Formats: sequence, structure tokens, C-alpha cells
Amino acid sequence: MSDYQGLRVGDLIPMAPASDGQAWIPAAAVVQLLRAIADGHRGLADDPDCDLHSGADAIEAEADAIEVRAIMQTR
Repeated sequence: MSDYQGLRVGDLIPMAPASDGQAWIPAAAVVQLLRAIADGHRGLADDPDCDLHSGADAIEAEADAIEVRAIMQTR
């Protein structure tokens, strides 16, 4: 069980505005995000009630959360 129950992985990613006003995240954070996605897929692979659609839904939810943070960062 995660120590960050209730938080999305994307909530833990550091984000800052770039010089052009767009939000950016460090490459190390991208690597962590990709590893979290892979880990999530491994967990879903063992669940007979889950499939690739479940994994895609989880990724979309993370992407939505990161996008909202990016929008808030640039306001």
C-alpha cells in the first residue's frame, strides 16, 4: 500500500513554469512517472478483472491530474 494514499502520482511530481510560461517537469520526474505506470500495469496484469482498458483509464486519470496542475501553474 502506498504511503501517499489518496494522492495521484502526478500530484507528487515537481512542476515549475518555464521561461515561456509553460509548465515543465524535470526529466527525473518523467522517469519516475513512467516507472509508476509500469508498476501499475504489473499490478493490473495479475488481476483477472482488469485489462488494458483499465490500465488506459488509470493513465488517463493521471494525465488529467497533471494537466490540471499544469494549467494552474501557468495562471
